[in-house]
This record gives sequence, C-alpha cells and structure tokens, in this order.
Amino acid sequence: MASLHKKWLLPLCLFSLIAQAEPAPLRIGVSDTDAAPIAVLAEDGSMLSGGLARDLGALLADEMGMKPQFTLLARRRVEPSIESGKVDIICNANPDWYGNSARLSWSHEIYPLVERVLSLKSQPPLRQLDDLAGKRIGTIHGYHYPSLEYLWSGNRSERVTEARFDLLPKSLDKRLSDVAIVTELTYVWWARGHVQEAASFKIHPLVVSSQPTMCALSQRSPVKLDQLNRAIDRLHKSGRLKALMSHYLWQE
Repeated sequence: MASLHKKWLLPLCLFSLIAQAEPAPLRIGVSDTDAAPIAVLAEDGSMLSGGLARDLGALLADEMGMKPQFTLLARRRVEPSIESGKVDIICNANPDWYGNSARLSWSHEIYPLVERVLSLKSQPPLRQLDDLAGKRIGTIHGYHYPSLEYLWSGNRSERVTEARFDLLPKSLDKRLSDVAIVTELTYVWWARGHVQEAASFKIHPLVVSSQPTMCALSQRSPVKLDQLNRAIDRLHKSGRLKALMSHYLWQE
C-alpha cells in the first residue's frame, strides 16, 4: 500500500512544481478599431495577428515575468472590459479618451501619439498652425482636431473629411485637398507598404498635436500599478522600448 501511495505522490508533486513554474497570464485588451500598425488583424478580423499592441504587450509581460494573453474587444466593450476586470490592461490609451478614466489606474507614459501634416512634395514647409490658413485640410471622419478648430470656425480654411486613412493620400494626389492630418505611426506603416505612392508626399515639421499614450490598468487586476510602472520604467531605461518603437517610426 505504501509503495502504491508513493507512485501517486510523485506525479502529484511533479504536477505541483509545473503549475508553480507556469507564469501568470497578463490579460491584454486590444480595441478592434485601433488602426494598423497598432492593431494588425487577421483577414477575417477575428483575431490579433500582429502590430504594436501585440509587440508591446509581449514586451511588458516578459518584463513582469508573465505570459501575454490577448483579447480583441469591440470599441463599445473597451471601457466595461477594463473596469470589470475582464482584462488587466489596455495600452495605446489616454484618460482623455475614456469616459470611466477616474475608475481606472493609469501607468507612466509609454510613447507619444503625434499628429503631423502630410502634403505633396511641391508644398513649401509648414511650421506653424497659421500656415494652414487658406488650405483644404484632409481629416478622418469622427476624429477631433482641437488645435485646428479656430481655422474652421473662422472660415480661414476648409475641412475635407474622409472615411479612413488610406483615402487621405488619394485626396491629396487628386488635388481635392492641399494637406492632410496624419499620425506618424499610421503614415509610416502605410508608406512602407506603398513605397511608390509615398515618394510623392512629405511630412512637414509642424506638429499638430502630441498626446501621451499609456496603459489603463483595471483596479480589479492582480497586477499592481507600481509593478506595471516599474516594468515600463525598466523598458525605457534598458532601451528595449526604444528599439521596439524604431520598427514603427522613422528615425529623424
């Protein structure tokens, strides 16, 4: 009987050791409306296949000794999912973008989301917002551009609205707009996949807006804010975060 007991005890001990060695999951939410390269989806749109959100999540999980576990969320489910604890973190986030930001915890900044001006190469350099006066400005439907509102409300320029990013370069090429407002991340991603088309355009020195992005942390998560912030700080200090971002942005 004692021998039989030992035969059962050994597998149980091994199972216990394996269970203890398995890293805890870091449940990462990603909005399905985040444009590439932040979220790159499979062809059927059902899962995350790549992009900055995935790379960053894997980097954070590795830094905290955890295993990344991604959940693709419809935009209307983003706030409820993080508040209820269905996911631990959602990055590429900012308190100004969340209606329930006061009920969440917010990490240190990870990277800035920068909007700049795109035009055909024939346009002279644009260095200040007033340089956009008299121009037709291409924008994305549903997006807000607070720094440019004074131009539109004063009829000093015209807002041209497109449904999605890839229509902005087409509008410029057809002379339906003079300039377009683009995020650096999205434009660089597009330009790398459309080298010939991108050769006709240039990005101007003018920065329209720059907003910090960070991770929203669920207050129901076992992950603590200090733990997350220490991981982000280490990634900045070690250069691993800069190396990751270099894959998505040009080096000026």
